[in-house]
Amino acid sequence: MAQVDSQPETFCLSSQIGDIIFSSTEEKGTLTLTLSHGGTTHTVMEETLWTDSNGHVTIDSLSSLVEPYLREYKCMTMDCSYDDGDTAADIDTVTLLYCTADVGMTAQQWVDNHFLTVLAGEKMTAYNREERLYACGAAVVTVEADVMLPAGDFVTRTVTLNAVSTTDNISQFNVSPKTIINALQLTGGRLLAYTVTAGNRSQEFCLQEEQVLPMPSLVFVNSFGCEEFLHCNGTLKREGKFTRSTARISERLRNYKVTEERKFTANTGWLNEAMADWAEEALRSYEVYLWQDGQRGKEVVITESKSETTNEDDYMTAYEVTYTYAQRIHNVVQHRSATRIFSEQFEDIYA
Repeated sequence: MAQVDSQPETFCLSSQIGDIIFSSTEEKGTLTLTLSHGGTTHTVMEETLWTDSNGHVTIDSLSSLVEPYLREYKCMTMDCSYDDGDTAADIDTVTLLYCTADVGMTAQQWVDNHFLTVLAGEKMTAYNREERLYACGAAVVTVEADVMLPAGDFVTRTVTLNAVSTTDNISQFNVSPKTIINALQLTGGRLLAYTVTAGNRSQEFCLQEEQVLPMPSLVFVNSFGCEEFLHCNGTLKREGKFTRSTARISERLRNYKVTEERKFTANTGWLNEAMADWAEEALRSYEVYLWQDGQRGKEVVITESKSETTNEDDYMTAYEVTYTYAQRIHNVVQHRSATRIFSEQFEDIYA
């Protein structure tokens, strides 16, 4: 006779799935583990297993089994059964949410009190930057904005934003400064800061002045499978490496193959304490792209990074990230924009 002795909670993050334990009076049986999404079922495991000396069959390290599927689908249901030939036992269906972070609380507590990001504090942003938030189980957010009016008065205004899209109960919100300004119908005033809330979830943004656009802006997939933006304000360096294959052809020396590899080293600029912890999400991400002209650009691969922090009072964190194009052809034509030398500020001073 087979029965379930232990199973994961019916809603959990993929990083915290508990063991599945069956017990049986028979010496062996067939275990089947499946994941389902949108009517499609994936068989992750179907094996004949023998019970241990205590009559138990234990499935552990489930996170490593299910995360490759959840990385693609984000939210799936898991079922598991054990048939020992006499009877079959099934666990209660488990809903899994993709997560590769240790959040220190249950899945329900996390999604009820946090947006799907590890950022735990104020995020610095600017007028031309793209910003997104994701929430599980919320379709509307409230934005409370601090505004300076043309006359110099400071006021607080509130507006609601609907989700841009919702998939598997996960909603995406465009919370870029431009979006907030348009929603507030703010003309002539200045947006200083704003807080986005959905139930108990809250995220603060503070606007800063910038003369030129960040170089580069990276869009990456975070620990919850959602896209976030890392805008680099520091120095950007480019290094070209050429590998040449040479031979004498018709008595003349020729390069018959030239392989180019471009490496870029970007500096994030100074980050506050909350963003310093959060920025490492880009360094551990499996998917990173350039954000260009308001859309996702070339896919890149981060090859090196420097992310050192200390607890000294006067220490300000700035990370360096080295990346290269993921594609074979690195001879990518780049359209120039304003730089940190020939900016509007430079022209005002030396006009």
